[in-house]
Amino acid sequence: MPQHRAPVIESLRLNFSYGYKGSTREDIRMWVAIAVTRFLRELSLDLYPNFESQTTKLPSSLYTCKSLVILKLEEGILVDVPRTTCVTYADQKSLHRLLSSCPVLEDLFVKHNGCESEHLETFSVIVPSLQRLTLKMCRGSFFQALVMNTPSLKYFKFTDYTCEHDDFSDIDFDFDYNGYSFYSDDMPKLEEMEVDSTYLDTENFVSLITYVMRLSLCLPDQAEKALYREGIVLSQLRHLKLCSCTINWSKLLVLFLKDSPNLQELVVHLTNDHTDISEDPPVCWENQLNCVPGCLLSSLGTFKWIGIYGSQKELDLVKFVLRNACCLKTATILFRSWDSALEEDELEMVIQDLSLSSRGSKDVKLVFVLSI
Repeated sequence: MPQHRAPVIESLRLNFSYGYKGSTREDIRMWVAIAVTRFLRELSLDLYPNFESQTTKLPSSLYTCKSLVILKLEEGILVDVPRTTCVTYADQKSLHRLLSSCPVLEDLFVKHNGCESEHLETFSVIVPSLQRLTLKMCRGSFFQALVMNTPSLKYFKFTDYTCEHDDFSDIDFDFDYNGYSFYSDDMPKLEEMEVDSTYLDTENFVSLITYVMRLSLCLPDQAEKALYREGIVLSQLRHLKLCSCTINWSKLLVLFLKDSPNLQELVVHLTNDHTDISEDPPVCWENQLNCVPGCLLSSLGTFKWIGIYGSQKELDLVKFVLRNACCLKTATILFRSWDSALEEDELEMVIQDLSLSSRGSKDVKLVFVLSI
């Protein structure tokens, strides 16, 4: 790197997931410092802590890099933000100084280990130029709020989970550990969201949904109550992907079908780490919907169900969509083979039954897949 004479370094990506193997922490610090002087636009660091030191310190010049557009930091990183001592990058004050020093930042990935920063009560992202944001939050015991001010944001992916080794038996909490607040300013440019959360303050979060065209959700059981508001219309929503792991996921689906008049693609699925907690849909479709949702009559063209068990309620849902989706072009049903409720001969009968079921669109292509 010191012999690198190019006046511009567009991207620097370092991945030491399996240890440094000959490179030292000072080498990494020097490489980053050199790249910053060459109008660096993208920096991606995954620095697995070695046995000698838990973290790697980055140069302070990084935090005044005006050319930086994409920043990704994972594992074992210390930031030396001006006017502070070294703290982990998940510390809120340090993160704030870092982001405020990057006036053209467009893409940000933050993996926050809440277990190592238990006194972080509020996590704030305030970046007017930001267009893509990915947050992976391991919630520490003191975490209470997520605050966002990102008016230019177009893509937002958010995942939270509880630290597996947290032990709160000796802590006297004065708040509900199972929930935290979410606050954000308007994001009129937001087009796509992916959210996997069991704790999110859904009532405040729902205001963002009205902007998006593509939405992927895995939300808490009580989410359908927070999402239901008289007069809400998700007119921009074209693509919906909904995880079927929670008890009331089908009730949430009913609300989306009613409130999304221009929906074009519907995907029901199980995320890879939720396959053991899938719930049978509690909705009786004929009774729950007193009229067919407008999106089924006028816009839905693609329907997928990934990871179906084959229960009667699931099959009723599939038949309801097939029977009422007048513009449907393709319907793909992927059965779970390893723990399906159906024997092989029963599965064949189910496929035959669905193949012969009533269809609202004469042009629909029906595809069945048996997952391995």
